[in-house]
Amino acid sequence: MSSIRSYLLIAVLSAITLTSFVAALYGYRAGVAAADALFDAELTNAAILISTLLPAETQASDPVPALPSSEVSFQVWDDAGRLLLRSANAPQTPMAPFEPGLRADNFGGHRWQILVRREPAAGHWVMVAQRADARYLLADSVVRESLLAQLAALPVSAVLIWLIVGHGLRRLERLAGALRSKAADDLAPLQLAEPPTELAVIVSAVNGLLQRLEQSLGRERRLTADAAHELRTPIAALKVHLHNLAGRLPADDPVLLRLHADTARLEHLIAQILLLYRMAPDQYQARMEPLDLTELAREQIAAHYPQFEHKQQDVRLQGERQILVGDRFALATLLQNLLVNANRYTPVGGHIRVSCGPLPGGGALLQVSDSGPGLPAAEHERVFDRFYRRVGARHNDPAGSGLGLSIARLVADLHGATIRFADSPFETGLTVSVEFPARRNV
Repeated sequence: MSSIRSYLLIAVLSAITLTSFVAALYGYRAGVAAADALFDAELTNAAILISTLLPAETQASDPVPALPSSEVSFQVWDDAGRLLLRSANAPQTPMAPFEPGLRADNFGGHRWQILVRREPAAGHWVMVAQRADARYLLADSVVRESLLAQLAALPVSAVLIWLIVGHGLRRLERLAGALRSKAADDLAPLQLAEPPTELAVIVSAVNGLLQRLEQSLGRERRLTADAAHELRTPIAALKVHLHNLAGRLPADDPVLLRLHADTARLEHLIAQILLLYRMAPDQYQARMEPLDLTELAREQIAAHYPQFEHKQQDVRLQGERQILVGDRFALATLLQNLLVNANRYTPVGGHIRVSCGPLPGGGALLQVSDSGPGLPAAEHERVFDRFYRRVGARHNDPAGSGLGLSIARLVADLHGATIRFADSPFETGLTVSVEFPARRNV
């Protein structure tokens, strides 16, 4: 059963029904015993009354008087075995042996409880019988009324249990809401005011898990940042040795060219790792300010123009002044990564378009389109994974690090923006759209 509330409702109702049934069964047995005692006392009183009211000169006669009766029969016999008096529903023969006491027997098509009483002073026997089924009618009536009352109360009990259980589960819902409201990078302990004992255990376990996760991620980030920082010095030394080596070898020496390419890739990778560490929400101190997104795009295009020129690519910027509130360094990094990707995947002589403008519902829109190979829809989400690179990218583009779009998403999250992919307006290619919400726009 998927609902704790439904499970508790059914379990409690089942327990109430079962205990009510057991109580009714016990009450039925106790009621039958009480009815037996009551009716036995009534038979004894009836026998005494009949004996007392019987005239002393009563003699056996023919026919024997038959008094009207319904559920009670009686006979009066003398010691000689002659019937002196009987009820209309009593047989002509003795209803029971002439032995004092209570016993059960059948006559007249019914089961009877018979009391045989000897009256020594009067010298006769009194036999009083009562139908056995009449005895059970009282107990049946008491138990039936009790069960009907409990059955009628079950719907009311179900509603009350449903409301009470729902009230008790509200704190669990508040705990779930507190977990849902935490941001992906929020590993701070949960704070619940006076949680009940059952939830306190869960909150303690969740906080322990968050603490261990934060410590683990912290160690990972520190190791990555320290390793990247320490690698910058040997790379700088390696570049010096490459410069000295370049003076002794031809400029087109394949080994030298390969060493230059590998060194550049390693330097770019380390720079991206350090940038990724700096952009982490718990590390980066954003300085939000009003800025012109179009002007910032123009600056980044100019800064990377030699790369576009090297591949003879047509780069154009469209859009008017577009002011938004953002962090200049972070947005410049975002633009830089998008432009580098466009330059990298657009073939020689291809086209790149950068546009800035308002969104229809408010906010700002930045788009970078290229005439490269495009990106399959199945990879739209995977490209944000760190170090993920498309099949064949390592061979066609050894300088890539697989971190550019991961950093771009961090910057977008910092500004509450969304990154989407779509087809390029060119024959082939990809359009990367960054949608900034209106609250960031001025």
